[in-house]
Amino acid sequence: MKRLLLLLTACIALPTAAQMRPPAFMGGIPGINQMRAIDMQRHQARTLLYREALEELRRNPKAADVPDCAPGTTEALCLAQPAAMPAIGGGRRIALLVGNMAYTPPIPSLETPGADTTKVAELLKARFGYDVQRLENVGKAGIVEAINRIARDARAEDNVLLFYAGHGYLMDDTGMGFWIPVDASAKTAANWISNTDISKLLKAIPARQLMLVSDSCFSGSLTKEQKVGAGTTAEEILKRRSVVVLSSGGDEPVSDEGRAGHSIFAWNLIKTLEQVGAVSPGVEIWRNVHGRVTKEFPQEPQYGAVLSAGHIEGGDFLFQAR
Repeated sequence: MKRLLLLLTACIALPTAAQMRPPAFMGGIPGINQMRAIDMQRHQARTLLYREALEELRRNPKAADVPDCAPGTTEALCLAQPAAMPAIGGGRRIALLVGNMAYTPPIPSLETPGADTTKVAELLKARFGYDVQRLENVGKAGIVEAINRIARDARAEDNVLLFYAGHGYLMDDTGMGFWIPVDASAKTAANWISNTDISKLLKAIPARQLMLVSDSCFSGSLTKEQKVGAGTTAEEILKRRSVVVLSSGGDEPVSDEGRAGHSIFAWNLIKTLEQVGAVSPGVEIWRNVHGRVTKEFPQEPQYGAVLSAGHIEGGDFLFQAR
């Protein structure tokens, strides 16, 4: 019951009652049809909350876009440009995790991203040997600069994993998706981060092994360019440029509550990564997480390749325990 009540506030916000929790359901836990109705009501409320920013985006679809970095620029808020890929060799494992919780009303705060990113960071470091950076309650410029820094420092032989936990939004009429950083406003989209810019940020990272994990509402829109299949050997995978996204849900809101203070998605990802073998393709990780999550909640984790960021068909991300 608690999980369902918290879901109602994880992705919904009303200008006058954003921080209030709804009353308990009179008839017990809702069925699937009731949950669909609740999801629709929640999305309508979020659309009302963001109405001014959404109108701005309809007038100017590039209102949230970040300009490309000019050569030698010192600007903090610009997108690094892709560099030529050097030859393959032994590489590093680099992870950046962003957990956003402390939003300014009327955008509601979230409960689990801090605990989620802390636990995943510990696991990536201890079991998989990643050099981990974890950021908490970061605005748009901080997120862009942190990813740009990886783009400047990473090499083709490196393995890079990015993890974002925070608010997100999908426009029904245009299909445009966004991350909502902690300095975002409901009145303007200026500090939102578009899926278009997220793809550009990924494209600028030269690592052949690149995964984005996105635990936010409507994050499945990032996975739609191409689905990832199984069957290619690890040796063949490592010859290709692989840019993949594992999202906590599809085109639906997702839960900010699961178990032990973690979101339902993060909890099941953690349990999966604790149990995987020496070398596990990302598609296998997704299948395991998807099966675990869907048994507990009407939420559909997604997995897909980002062709616009340079993914080559047949590629995948490899989790390699040390």
